[in-house]
Amino acid sequence: MTCERCGKQSPNVLYCDSCGERRFKAKLRIVDQHGTDQGLYLFPQDYIIGRDPKSDILITDAAVSRRHARIGYEKGRFFIEDLGSKNGLLVNGQKQTRVWLDNFDFIQIGPATLHFYFPDSDFPEEKVHAQTGIFLQETLLKISREMQNKNLLDDILNIIADAVTSITGARELAIFLPDRKKGWVQKVTRKLRNPEPGETNFDKTQKILEYVSQKRSHFLIDASGKRFAFTALSKIIGQDYQGLALVLRSSKLKPAVNQAEQPLGVLLIRMPARNYPMDTRTALLLESLLNQATVVLENKLLYREAIEKRRIDHELELARSIQNGLLPREVVEVAHTDLAAYSMPCHYVGGDYYDLLPLPDSRLAIAVADISGKGIGAALLMSSLQGSLRAQIQYEQQPVAMVQHLNRFICSTNPGSLFATLFYALYHYNDGRLDYANAGHNPPVLLRPDGSQQLLKSSTTALGILEEAQPEERSVQLHPGDVLLLYTDGLTEAMDREMRPLGIQPMVEAARSAMQQYPDIAATEIQKAVLQRVRQHVGEQPAHDDLTLIVLKRR
Repeated sequence: MTCERCGKQSPNVLYCDSCGERRFKAKLRIVDQHGTDQGLYLFPQDYIIGRDPKSDILITDAAVSRRHARIGYEKGRFFIEDLGSKNGLLVNGQKQTRVWLDNFDFIQIGPATLHFYFPDSDFPEEKVHAQTGIFLQETLLKISREMQNKNLLDDILNIIADAVTSITGARELAIFLPDRKKGWVQKVTRKLRNPEPGETNFDKTQKILEYVSQKRSHFLIDASGKRFAFTALSKIIGQDYQGLALVLRSSKLKPAVNQAEQPLGVLLIRMPARNYPMDTRTALLLESLLNQATVVLENKLLYREAIEKRRIDHELELARSIQNGLLPREVVEVAHTDLAAYSMPCHYVGGDYYDLLPLPDSRLAIAVADISGKGIGAALLMSSLQGSLRAQIQYEQQPVAMVQHLNRFICSTNPGSLFATLFYALYHYNDGRLDYANAGHNPPVLLRPDGSQQLLKSSTTALGILEEAQPEERSVQLHPGDVLLLYTDGLTEAMDREMRPLGIQPMVEAARSAMQQYPDIAATEIQKAVLQRVRQHVGEQPAHDDLTLIVLKRR
């Protein structure tokens, strides 16, 4: 790959190994309908967003078209455009067909939110996000207080039923809630009899509930029996209606993986025999009541989820302790060498991996890897990578052969959405020679006492991208006083409150300062100095990525 800045070739897909130029132009943080959070590097090319499995950014939801939108790069800037999708796209809350993207824009496509930003840019202080208020009538406030004061779900539903009946003048009303085993269950009714299975009305009711659940929108029934879908009650002001099906949509509760998203509940309303026009007052009160009812029901159901989450958290804590047990419990001691290692996931479990494995003939195998993505998926791939490396090292230790083996392993077991960067080295600690192969990993930095430094650059692509990787083995000689810093991008891309990454240079400066101040300084103290610099940069910001740092000092 040719660098735009210096014109030199480099296999590193993210940064030029020669001049350090960043190849990607921006980042995208994607939060999907399941709450999954992942990052994507944006290069100067097109990205198709949609439900089609061939899309560059896949969003598997019925509200998303197969080819929904496109992010493109033109005249040094990114833009996004709608590709004729059914439900359109929102940028910063405004519907758009084509618009240039600015720092910290947020894009809404179906249930997914895409946050666009430049990693090394300043936060746009001049942006002002307008706040909106909702006007509630005195009657609605009273109803809201009554709902908030009730603890039992049935009491809350009865208050909602009475309020809707009072506001609309409904003749009959029923509230249905979803049940995982029984489907839709009628919980509260006002004169609307719950039909039994096999009755004609039962089938009609179930079809209405299924329609509302799938479309996630309200609909109106006129005197002739025709249905009209709508998203807000303000859309039907002045419209005559015989019945309404109103859906309570949750913005907080997320469905389990591989389960369709369902509404919190559905209200079926039947008016007296004559048609009723929807007036402005009724629409405003009813819309506000639905919003309040949604919040109260969410809070009750979230309490139930909190109990379940406590159980899951316990299991994740157990997974975290197991994963920590997979990493070296103690730093090995070898001749002429001082070692220190640190690794911290940003979630319960992470995708960073390092290993220090003593081998025959006075050698030490050193591995540092970073799985793309975060969380459980990355952690599982990390443990698989570790198992494969430890099994293979019994038969083959040379860097080129090891990288090729692990690349084939990742390609054969990975579903295609994840890849891994890897730095693998054989350290001959008696004479100080380090033989290594770098597969797309952040280049370790070798610091020498005379003030010079050397980057151990990548010689092939990351694992899991190309089936036939062609790594190159390189060697470097370590002398007494030399310090080698091995790390993952969670260190150099640690963000401050303005979303600016730390970078390599502050890490080098922190280590160099410690080395100059104390020539006989231990590796653990150099590690502390670097991590302290990271903490100063990040402040109170939560970690955005897993972080690993190994310090090797030659004695």
